[in-house]
Amino acid sequence: MTTLILLALSVVALFTAAGWVSCRLARRLEARYPPRGVFINANGVRMHAIDLAPARAPEPGQPAVLLLHGANLCCEDMRMALGERLARRLRVIIPDRPGQGYSVTGTGPVASPAYQVTLIREVLRDRNAGPLIVVGHSFGGLIALRYALDNPDTVAGLVLINPTTHPRPQGLPLFQRAAEVLMQPLVTYTLLPPLSLAMMNRIAARIFRPETPPSDYAERSRLALALTAKRFAASLEEYAGLRDQLIDHIPRYAAIQVPTVIVAGTADPVVPPQVHAEALAQAVPQARLLRLNGAGHMAHHAHADTIAAEIERMADAVAGRAAPARAEAAERS
Repeated sequence: MTTLILLALSVVALFTAAGWVSCRLARRLEARYPPRGVFINANGVRMHAIDLAPARAPEPGQPAVLLLHGANLCCEDMRMALGERLARRLRVIIPDRPGQGYSVTGTGPVASPAYQVTLIREVLRDRNAGPLIVVGHSFGGLIALRYALDNPDTVAGLVLINPTTHPRPQGLPLFQRAAEVLMQPLVTYTLLPPLSLAMMNRIAARIFRPETPPSDYAERSRLALALTAKRFAASLEEYAGLRDQLIDHIPRYAAIQVPTVIVAGTADPVVPPQVHAEALAQAVPQARLLRLNGAGHMAHHAHADTIAAEIERMADAVAGRAAPARAEAAERS
């Protein structure tokens, strides 16, 4: 009996110490990586977003670009890969998705793309953004698709980078069950953060494979911030509900009527293009599949020039389509 009591006390002490370490780490990381954007009240939920003005005045009719990051990341991932590059010509808005970075989860289920879109839409309204090109990476690709479905009048085009769109046969259910176990607060708020932070470089290498992450990726992307307890918990909630969300969305993809570029890294082991990108290209009427040979999951970093050129080309096409309407309006006035 004494042995069992000592064992139980040891376990309690371990989790207590891990919880204390997790809280300390979160405070230190938030002090090290303060928010660099603006805070918006989105239906009572505090959202954080970066709004990058173009370096030079955009041409008339140019849309803004909305960049949506993937899971276990924050807005800084998209900023370092594409945001600053695109802001040479275009206005770029990069929110922290609900539960990530400095955006809170709010009261809704963060696993629901519909819920996330309601909050992101309020961010765009607050920023007075007009027509949009919506760019999404990985899980952010699913959010981008939902944004286009729910807001067809404001979305002029989509660029999806290794988007998560279809359930992986025989693969995801096991991970869902694991996520449900890990989501228990006793684990999420104690052991997971310090263990994950200790393996941060390995995590970066794993999500970039088979390509190599930039040497300063973890620092510039603020990857450590995404591994703190409350943000990790939000990501695990997304993972746990992902399969059901994908199944619900598949019948709706055909309703997307805007020009869509689907960027697929042919060597992506995280979101295999055969399961996701290629199936989506068949489902969306105006989709074009752009294969990046040998590219991995984080293709928006290693192949940023190619992807940025696609976004800028789409923006120019949107501006070109808007020009006749502006000329006609000027004649009437």
